[in-house]
Amino acid sequence: MATAPVIDGTLTDRVWQSAAQVQFGYDRLTHGDSAEPTTAYLLTDGKFLYVAFDAKQTRTTVVANQRNNNTGVDTDDEVKIALWPSGKNGISYNFISTPIGTRYQYSTENLSYEPTWNAAGRIVPGGYVITMRISLSIMRGGSPNTWLVNLTRFEITTGALYAWSGGQSFQGTTDQNFARPLLGMPKTAATRPQPRIGVYGLASVASPVAGGSTSRMGADISIPLTPNTSFIAALHPDFSNVEQDQQTIAPTAYRRFFNETRPFFTQGANYYNNYECDACNAEVSLYTPAIPTPRNGYAIEGKQGPITFAGFDAVGFNRSDAAQSVIFRNTPQNFYVSAQRVSVNGTSPFLPGPAFRDNTVQFATKLDDLHHKFIYANYGTETATTNWITDPAQAHFAEIGGAFYGPNSFVGGGLRRIGGQYNPFDGFFTHAFDAGGNTTAMNGYGIYAQHIWIPNGGKFKSINFNAFNDSYHAAGGALAMMDLNIQLDLITRNLWEFMQNTGSSYFMVGGQLVPVTQESTRLIYHSGTSTPTSLIYAHGRFGPGRLDSWFRSTTMRVGPRGLLSLEADDTRQYLDTPDTAGLSTYVQWLERASFTYQIDADTSMAFGVRRFFGPPPIPNGGSTCTIPRAGDPGALGFCPNISFAFHRRLPHDEIYVIYGAAGQIITSPQFLIKLIHYAGAEKGT
Repeated sequence: MATAPVIDGTLTDRVWQSAAQVQFGYDRLTHGDSAEPTTAYLLTDGKFLYVAFDAKQTRTTVVANQRNNNTGVDTDDEVKIALWPSGKNGISYNFISTPIGTRYQYSTENLSYEPTWNAAGRIVPGGYVITMRISLSIMRGGSPNTWLVNLTRFEITTGALYAWSGGQSFQGTTDQNFARPLLGMPKTAATRPQPRIGVYGLASVASPVAGGSTSRMGADISIPLTPNTSFIAALHPDFSNVEQDQQTIAPTAYRRFFNETRPFFTQGANYYNNYECDACNAEVSLYTPAIPTPRNGYAIEGKQGPITFAGFDAVGFNRSDAAQSVIFRNTPQNFYVSAQRVSVNGTSPFLPGPAFRDNTVQFATKLDDLHHKFIYANYGTETATTNWITDPAQAHFAEIGGAFYGPNSFVGGGLRRIGGQYNPFDGFFTHAFDAGGNTTAMNGYGIYAQHIWIPNGGKFKSINFNAFNDSYHAAGGALAMMDLNIQLDLITRNLWEFMQNTGSSYFMVGGQLVPVTQESTRLIYHSGTSTPTSLIYAHGRFGPGRLDSWFRSTTMRVGPRGLLSLEADDTRQYLDTPDTAGLSTYVQWLERASFTYQIDADTSMAFGVRRFFGPPPIPNGGSTCTIPRAGDPGALGFCPNISFAFHRRLPHDEIYVIYGAAGQIITSPQFLIKLIHYAGAEKGT
């Protein structure tokens, strides 16, 4: 190709007529022919890959609300291209665009993958057109005979996923078993990937409560060792720009699970916790939110043929947290074996004791026929100093399981034996608690079944029925946990969703088996979009009384670029017997409002306010507001939070202006400005 096509969201440039053309003929939703035609065009000049999509859409209105890149993926109509430059065993890349050119990208190389590339989209009568320009320099390890590709189109209103290459066992855009050769691509593996150095400078004005005013510098470094392997270092990392508001008062008797947001840990998350677990509670030997923010972090991440490997060392104050992982996958991608080690060493006063050590090794394997069934097995063992593990015989974990599945059905589960002292210090496992407050063994099973009906016409987009049951016993045979749950989920074609859940749950707390049931009814409008409105009511026996919970939220568009979100939740527990303070009702509230303005595709600002107050229901496995509220002795606390954030993304720079911290329980009285410059390769590459 001598002349590059214009990237303007049209096909008027005559260069597109010489492109390779493919039609999307398969719909993953119905497992039949695509209901709407889509044509894709592909060209390359040896430096860039040019892609165009001509999408016809007459069944539903085109949905394109998001205007800020990397915000709200899969909440609009979209087109996607997936690429494997080194074949099935190599790194995969996904580039996504909405009908107005809002962009998203993902890579198994790095979950913080954010290089510069271009997309332009236009909504036209009867559909939309999207054109893309993707630099080959932002992908690693390609040669002319190894490139694989697939292309898809997602329709949010119907849930359809149209694909160029698909079949009955097609799992989605990233399913490499349905990728096809992309011929005529240049060799890129000979070009050594560029190193990347991200240097940040930060200035903060803060009260002594928030650590006081300061200024500092740090760096994020990535040095390629091979075309598919990199050494990574984070020197004096600062994660003030990645706070997310994950606070909730949703009732739970279990330890609450939080998502990791810190880039040093998120960038390599794909390399760890590689295991199958069906109808189970969270069971991971590496749960990075348990690791304090390190002073420095070092990692190696990469692929070599069928082997994927990674390791990191997070060096903190008198503490070091480390993990290593290795995974073997065969070429058909239907079998893997993985091993993972997680260790904690240190003398920090926040550890269980002096000279503390904890080491967990966990293994996993899975065999799938890629048609109807799979089997899997997991095993783990933990060793630690006696201030953490007193009986090594109780520090083991074993599980076997499997499933039968079809295009719209799944039945599977597993048998598990979790020792009472198998509780990785940097991991996350669910244990009940005996009368002495010690964790108990969890020996039992979990099973899950689901079937989804996709009506051909009519008012319903989908009908989903599922059932779940588990039962676990402590070492002495006492029932430690039991759940029985049945759920019906209906989604109409105009995106109303009705969900009804019924069942019962029990959990051992303090040696006593108590009910923790919350049967729920949900009504959601604009389900799955960027502007949902939901009303949820849950009720049931919970601990020493009855618990009613209400969750109300809405997100509405304010002009073409603004989003206003409002939320008001409350829980009311009516105790069978008043507590020692004479209270017979525990009432807790959470109120939250936020406004986000998408200034342009790479610039946004957000303002948020939140408060929650009052005593939570018991038992309570989540965080608690413990700041007293004057004049209200019945309230456990009153915790307000105000935050503001401005973000500007440039090809080699990022700018953050932040007040507060959205993820904290109360307002963090600090104002900061953070500048990041990426030298060499772009962010995440």
